[in-house]
Amino acid sequence: MSGTVCDNWPISARILAAAALVLCLALCSPTAASALEPGADSLGDPLFPQIGNGGYDVDHYDIALSYDPATNALGAGTRTTLTATATQGLSRFSLDFQRELTVSSVTVDGQPAAFDQRDAKPRLSRNPKVTQPAKLDVTPVGGLAEGRKFTVAISYSGVPEEITDSDESIEGWVRACSKPGDCDGSFTVNEPIGAQSWFPCNNYMTDKASVATSITVPNGFTALGAGELASLVAGPNATTTWSWVEDDPTATYLTSATVGRFDYVDDQTLFERTGGATLPIYGAIDSAGPAKAKAAVSRTVRRIPAMTNFLAKRFGPYPFDSIGYVADWVPAVGYALENQTKPHFAGNTKGPLVSDPELLHEIAHQWLGNSVTGRTWQEIWFNEGWATFAEVFHAAKVNEREQSTRQFFRAVLATRSQKFRLAPAELGGPINLFSGFAVYVRPAAMLEGYREIVGTKRFFAFAKDLVKRHAYGTIGERQFVREALGASGLRGAELRRLGAYFRQWLHREGKPTLTPADFRGQ
Repeated sequence: MSGTVCDNWPISARILAAAALVLCLALCSPTAASALEPGADSLGDPLFPQIGNGGYDVDHYDIALSYDPATNALGAGTRTTLTATATQGLSRFSLDFQRELTVSSVTVDGQPAAFDQRDAKPRLSRNPKVTQPAKLDVTPVGGLAEGRKFTVAISYSGVPEEITDSDESIEGWVRACSKPGDCDGSFTVNEPIGAQSWFPCNNYMTDKASVATSITVPNGFTALGAGELASLVAGPNATTTWSWVEDDPTATYLTSATVGRFDYVDDQTLFERTGGATLPIYGAIDSAGPAKAKAAVSRTVRRIPAMTNFLAKRFGPYPFDSIGYVADWVPAVGYALENQTKPHFAGNTKGPLVSDPELLHEIAHQWLGNSVTGRTWQEIWFNEGWATFAEVFHAAKVNEREQSTRQFFRAVLATRSQKFRLAPAELGGPINLFSGFAVYVRPAAMLEGYREIVGTKRFFAFAKDLVKRHAYGTIGERQFVREALGASGLRGAELRRLGAYFRQWLHREGKPTLTPADFRGQ
C-alpha cells in the first residue's frame, strides 16, 4: 500500500493540516523562540550581584593558556572550552570575563556564535581604583533547549590585568614581581572574583566544576594548575606544556595558573591515615628567593603530612587526590590563599615565606572552604571561621606554649566592644569581605564556644558529618545552624538558647551576651 491518508483529503484540508503541523512544530519545539529566554546575568549574591550567571550549570572547564612571562601576555592558542547543561531554554547566556582580554571567536557546539563584551551592572564601587566586573554575552544560533548539554569554546588573547578589590587589595592574574621591574611570571589568587581576569567562567561557588589546565610556557619555567600533573610535553620554539587535571568539583576562585621560575618538586608523598590514601605532594618555591628564606620554607612545608593527618583525624578523610604548596615572592599581594590542592603564599619583601599557622590554616580550608564552601560571599565567615578555629586548635595541641582554645574564646570575648560592631553575617558591603575580626576571629570563637557547649566528641562528629554530607558543594547559614542544632544533643529551652547563641554571634552588631557558661553542661 502506498501513499497516506492525507493523499485522499481535499486540497483545502491538506493545506490546513500542513499549516497546523507547521504551527505545532513552531510552538512545541523545545528551541522555539517562545520557549527561549536570556539567562540571568547575576546569581544574586548579596555582596557581588555583578557575578554569576543563570540558565546553565558548568560541568567542566578545559583551559589552555599560551603564556609569555616576558611580556605577561596570553597569545595565540589561548582558549577556554567549557561543557555545560542548560537549566532553561536559552536564547542568550553570559559568562564572567574581564574586557582587558580580547575575544576573537566563540563557538557553541562547533558553530560560530555572536558575542559581546561589556561591563557588568551595577557599579561595584565609586572608587576609581576598584575593578568593575565584566561580562561576555554569547548568543548561540537557534538557541539552546532546556536540558541540553552543550560545549562553548572561547578563543582570546591579550595582557590580563590584576583585579583591585573594594578594599584595594589585589587578586586574580597578578604579575609575579619580587620588586618593581623584577618579574618572572604570574601569581593567581582569585578570591573573590579574580578567576574572570584570565578565563571566562560562571564565577560563583554554587557552580563548581572539574577543571583541566594546560599552560604552554618557555623552557625553564614552571606552570602550576589545580589537581594532579597529567603530562609534561615539549613543544616547538623551546616551549613546554604543563597539563594539570582536577577531577573534583572546584569553585572558580580556587583555580590556579601560576607561572614562574621555581624550585619545583613532585617526588614526595604523604600517607593520609584516616582515608588510607597515598597523596602526591607538589611543591614550588621561587628560585630567586634568598637561600635563607627558601630553606625556612622547606623546613615548614615538611610538616604538611603531619598537619594533614592531624586535620583528617578531626574532619574526616582528606577530600582531594593531591596536596601541595606554592611559595612565591610577590610582596604586593600580601596574603596567602587556599587554592584547591595547592595553597599559594605570596611572601614578603625579604623573600618567600610560609609560617606554621598560615600553612595549617590553608590546609584546613581544603575540607572547609574548598570541599564545603559557604553558599554566598556573605557566608565567608563559614570558610574562615573553621580555618581559624583549626589554626588555634592545632597550635594548642602541638605547642604547649600556645593559648588553649578556651583561652582563645575568653580573649575574644574580652576584646573591646568596638570590634564587635561589624557582625559576620552582616558585612554591609564587599569592602568588609576580609575584615579580620568579624570574618575570621569572631566566627572561630563562635565555633569554639559551640565545642565547649556540646563537648569535643560531639563537635568533631558534627564537623566530620558536615564535610561528608556537603562534600564538593556549598552550605548556607540556615542549613549550618539547623545541622549544628540537630547535632548538639540539646533539647527544649537549652536548644532554643543555642539557636539564640548562633544568632548573636553571627548577627549581633555588638558583643554577644550568650556564652558557654549560659548552658547547664558548662
